[in-house]
This record gives sequence, structure tokens and C-alpha cells, in this order.
Amino acid sequence: MSSTKQIRFFNRLSGQLEDEQIYGEAFLRWAYFNPVGKIMTRLLIKNPFMSSFYGWWMDRSWSKKRITSFIDQYKVDTEEFLELPESYPHFNAFFYRLLKPECRPIDNLDFSVVFPADGRHLALENVQTPQKIYAKGQELNIEQLMGGMPSVQSVEGGSVLISRLCPVDYHRFHAPFSGTAMAPLLVGNSLFSVNPMALSQNLDYLVNNRRWIIPFKLKGGQLAVVVVIGATFVGSAEFTYNPGFVRKGEELGYFRFGGSCIITVLPHGSVFFDPGLVGQSREGVESYDQMGRPFGAFT
Repeated sequence: MSSTKQIRFFNRLSGQLEDEQIYGEAFLRWAYFNPVGKIMTRLLIKNPFMSSFYGWWMDRSWSKKRITSFIDQYKVDTEEFLELPESYPHFNAFFYRLLKPECRPIDNLDFSVVFPADGRHLALENVQTPQKIYAKGQELNIEQLMGGMPSVQSVEGGSVLISRLCPVDYHRFHAPFSGTAMAPLLVGNSLFSVNPMALSQNLDYLVNNRRWIIPFKLKGGQLAVVVVIGATFVGSAEFTYNPGFVRKGEELGYFRFGGSCIITVLPHGSVFFDPGLVGQSREGVESYDQMGRPFGAFT
């Protein structure tokens, strides 16, 4: 991806290809394509301190004045909000806002697997098969992604859904299936961007960034994993679930300010992905969809 190329995604709700409105686009292009920007990203921007400071700033009352302009610029649908926009005490409260439950219904078929978050998604039926992931020739290393977690072999050749959240999206994440969830395990400490402009330069940002591993034991005893990945200006994720049995669609937690990513890893052959989603992914095109809608079915 060149420094001038527009990011396009397929909107599964409208059935159309759309151009992405990129929050902080000029900064991202400088940070990941400009030689000086690349050096600064390596030395400073990836540092968790930068994201922690920015998160602190977004928790201050003076950040509230940014909410209205953000809603207007990115055409955020306020009808979905559980609370009125003017009720949020600061920008972060708006960022991890709750929605009216009826706006994100959970697919109720027992065999379905649902998107864990609103965002732009890529489906990899077999992560070990060479595919176009953000840039041709890059591969996702599951062992590194898991940070040496025990039993990683059971999902190493599995099926993967990469769900990329933008700052404009609903930023709470949910269980894509029912199962017994363990406590999140924190690994990694860098905070690179997960925008395709950055990932086209180096997919390994996903396996180096600060991330939380949530192992799930499925109904049949198989292991599945949800990986919660932070990014530039997202220094933290808050978890709202209790370890134990978690029902499909139940909230797992939320991100504070910034773009971020959820990776769902399932045992090989356990899930049949939606063919349309797979088709777009093979072309290297992300598909936008909302939390709670099905992306596949258990076989």
C-alpha cells in the first residue's frame, strides 16, 4: 500500500465498496511512510507512555468539547446511543459508550459464530495458507501472537477472524461464541497503529503490540482464543466479564481511545465461514459488519 492510496472496504450492510474516513490520516501517513516519521515511531510513538498520556488527556473534562465535532465529521449515529451525547463527562466516556441493546441484536442460532465487535474484518480459513493479509506475502504467526501460551498447538493451524476497530466505531467487544472463558493474560508492550497503512508495512505489529489472550473452552472441549490488541493511543482495555461460562454476545470489555483490534482464533475445520466474507478477504479487502451478526457456523 502506497502512502497515497485510499483504504477501501466492503460494507456488508449496504453491499457497497466504501472509502474509509481515517482519523488522524496525515499523522499516520507521516509516521509509517516518512523516513523521519518511521524513526520517531520506533523511538517514541510506539512507547506505552505516549498512549497513557493521551488516554489521560481524553479522560479530562476539557476533552468533552471534541465530542460534537467528532460526531459531525464522522457522521456517528447518535440514535444508537444509550445516553445523550451531551451527558458524557469527557471524550473517553463517549468513546466507549454503551448502545441501546436493540441496536446490536445477537444472532440466536445455536451453531452460529458472531462478530465480536463492530469493525472491518478479514477471514482466514487456514492461517497457514499463504493469503493477502494487508500486503502480499505477509503471514500471521499464531505462536508469536499467543505469546507462548500453553496448548497453542491446538489452534496453530486454525481459522482466524481479524476484526479491526476504527476510532469511529462502537468500542466494546463481545464473545463470538459461548464457552468457558479464562482470565485475560497480558503479553507484549509496544503500541503501533493497527491501521492498514501501518500493517501493510509490517504485519508483525499485531504480534508485538500489547495484547490480552483470552482462552475459551468450547462445548466439545476444543480450545478457541480471543486476542484483544491495543494500538497507538490505546494503552488499555478494561474487562467486564467474569472468568467462567460466557454466553455468545456477552460483553467481554471495552477499549479506551484509539483504533484497536480483536483476533478470534478457532480450531482448524471447526467453523464454516460466510463465503462472501471469505471471498472479499482473499482479495485483501476488509468487510465492515457489526457486533452480534453471524460470520460463520460451527461444523
